[in-house]
Amino acid sequence: MYAVLTSGGKQYRVQPGDFLQVEKLEGEVGGKIQFDQVLFVSKPSEQDSQVWLGKPLLLGAKVEAEIVGQGRGEKILIIKMKRRKQYRRTQGHRQYYTQLLVTGVSNGAGDGLTLSDDDRKTKLSKFQTSLKPHGTAKNKETQIQAQAKKKS
Repeated sequence: MYAVLTSGGKQYRVQPGDFLQVEKLEGEVGGKIQFDQVLFVSKPSEQDSQVWLGKPLLLGAKVEAEIVGQGRGEKILIIKMKRRKQYRRTQGHRQYYTQLLVTGVSNGAGDGLTLSDDDRKTKLSKFQTSLKPHGTAKNKETQIQAQAKKKS
């Protein structure tokens, strides 16, 4: 069984056991999160596939997930230049992301599929995050304040 959900203006196709990286969501690592904006659920089989299609959302359909990582992605450089005008601007951006492990999908009609505890543990043991933690600021005053907070 798989579902198509929307988060942060983007759509994702997920099924139990999938890792998913979405734009920043509030929550601590190990916390649970539920998505109720589900657009589509399908249960494929060899004889007859079942499809539940929302207009635009499926009522009662949910996707459950566990937060496995919080951090920032790779730096993207934005370079603007106009030739022969001595105009050059460089700007960097690192997007905040949340990584999730999908643990369950339900269609809202009483049918659903969940990830077993053994499968969850094996998936988490193989998981490695590519996100980098939020670093300290380069400003001296901000670094001093951050170190004072850590000590107290």
